[in-house]
Amino acid sequence: MKEPIERELKILIKEEDMNFIIKSYDLNKYKIQTNIYYDTLDRKVKQKNGAVRIRIIDDLYIFTLKIRKDAITHFEYEKEVDTKDLLKIKDEEILTWLKTHDIPFHELIPIVSFTTKRYEKDLECATLCADITQYDHHVDYELEYEYKYEHDGISYFNQILKPIHLQYIKNCPSKIARAFNKS
Repeated sequence: MKEPIERELKILIKEEDMNFIIKSYDLNKYKIQTNIYYDTLDRKVKQKNGAVRIRIIDDLYIFTLKIRKDAITHFEYEKEVDTKDLLKIKDEEILTWLKTHDIPFHELIPIVSFTTKRYEKDLECATLCADITQYDHHVDYELEYEYKYEHDGISYFNQILKPIHLQYIKNCPSKIARAFNKS
C-alpha cells in the first residue's frame, strides 16, 4: 500500500492578489466546503501535531486524519463516510487509523468549524488551490501548492507567486490554528 502522504506549500496573500491569481489561472469554478474539526478536551490530537475533521461538500462527507511528518508533509488518511456526525462512524479502517495514532475516538468533540470557497487548477506537477476561508470573525486568502509527486515545488510555486511580487516563505499556520488565533 502506498504511504498516505500529503505534501503542500501554503502562503497567505492579500485579497487583491487572490483576485489576480483567480483571473490569471482562469479559476472560475469553485467548491464550497465546510470543515468540522475535532479534538479531545485535553487536546490530544493537537499534541500529536494532528487534525481530525469531517469535510462537507454538497452531500458528500469526507473523514480526514492528518499527522504532521515535517514542515510541509503530513500523513493523511482520508475516506468518504455516510455521516457528518463523527461519533456515528463505524468504519473499521477509520477506527484503526485513530487507534494506530493513539487518538481516543470516543473522546473526540467538535472544536471549530469554518467554510472555504476553494478554486482548484491541476498543473503538471501539482494542484494549485486558491482558498477564501470564512471564519467566525475574519476572512483570509490562502494559496496552496499540493504536490502530485516529488519535485522542486518551491521553484514552481515561486513562479506562480512572481507576478504578485511574492516568494514562498511559510507565513501561515494551518486553517484550524488560524480559526483559533482570530477568535
